[in-house]
Amino acid sequence: MTKLPEFDLDPAAKSFRQDVRQWLRENWVASRKAEHEKLPFKDRGFDRDFARALGAKGWIGAGWPKSEGGLALSPVEQLVLTEEMEYAQAPYGHIVASTMVAPALIKFGTAEQKAAYLPRIRSGEIAFALGYSEPEAGSDLASLKTRAVRENGGWRINGQKMWSTMADKADHLWLAARTDPDAKPQHAGISVFIIPMGTEGFTIRPSLAMYGKTFSELYFDDAWVPDSALVGEVNKGWAIITSALAAERVTIGGTVALLQRALDQLTNYVATAEVGGRSLRDDPVILDRLGGLAADIEAARQLALRNIRLAAMGRTPIHEASMAKVFVAELQGRLGEASLDILGSSGLLSEDAPNAPVGEMEQILRHTIMQILGGGASEIQRNIIATHGIGLPR
Repeated sequence: MTKLPEFDLDPAAKSFRQDVRQWLRENWVASRKAEHEKLPFKDRGFDRDFARALGAKGWIGAGWPKSEGGLALSPVEQLVLTEEMEYAQAPYGHIVASTMVAPALIKFGTAEQKAAYLPRIRSGEIAFALGYSEPEAGSDLASLKTRAVRENGGWRINGQKMWSTMADKADHLWLAARTDPDAKPQHAGISVFIIPMGTEGFTIRPSLAMYGKTFSELYFDDAWVPDSALVGEVNKGWAIITSALAAERVTIGGTVALLQRALDQLTNYVATAEVGGRSLRDDPVILDRLGGLAADIEAARQLALRNIRLAAMGRTPIHEASMAKVFVAELQGRLGEASLDILGSSGLLSEDAPNAPVGEMEQILRHTIMQILGGGASEIQRNIIATHGIGLPR
């Protein structure tokens, strides 16, 4: 396969990349099922056996501090691990727990919560889903209406959540709920809870999204959880949420390795294909377009690396994470459009079609919808970049 040049990293990171790549060959690539062989955007979900194997290597807690049982890998090594996992299309169902929930628990959780959840997250035993968006509170999360009211030494929860990825497979939900309906500003009255799946009054309804993955609607009808489910202080959940959202945007921005894989496949096709007796590799327009996409992928990788470095320094990348998310989402759209332009109508074939030249490239475009909306719509991200990054007025 014709591939883009690898990221030029320091010797230790290069060595680590080879270790990760070899481990994935032995523990995933060689044994993965046929449905995972096809193209990047399958619903890879939570593979418990794979997560346990990854946990045994310590790589689920790769970026955690050693005091919390992590490996404290360097930012570059964390990027290497993410890139190789994504490029190999390995299951990523542990990622919400490892990169969003665990860092929040390390910073805001009680000693009991850390002891209860961190070891099981690190070992790959449990997965989390997010309970953030609602019918009238998607990107504007501060306007959420799901209520949590104190009752009998715990909290009574009522409301609805939407677009929760992995909720049908996870063990726990990381829930944002309103605990003070009169708070001004609105985000001042929100708290975060850990809700076990199977809690009475908590219903999950999975659906298939247009981009080919499962998402769920969540309903709370007088669901009750004890006080121990509250993370951090009452009405102080916004700091926890924004920290986790930034981590989600870093994760979304870091999925550029999936796009690199798709571009490698497309480049490999162009290198050998002929149309009307003419080699595609001799078409200057196609080469210019592929070159532009390759440059954009390199820029996206640099943005992802910067975010990881900021996080390692103890900073929460807010507008920086939004920059990476917007750039990668729009890059994915450009890659999908270029693929269809180059492949023509055959690019619309599903991956199961025998004459598909590359695979289900059209799914890249469908998946762009999730990239643009998931974790906060691009319009909202641009507002964050403008206010937090440039200092423009709200």
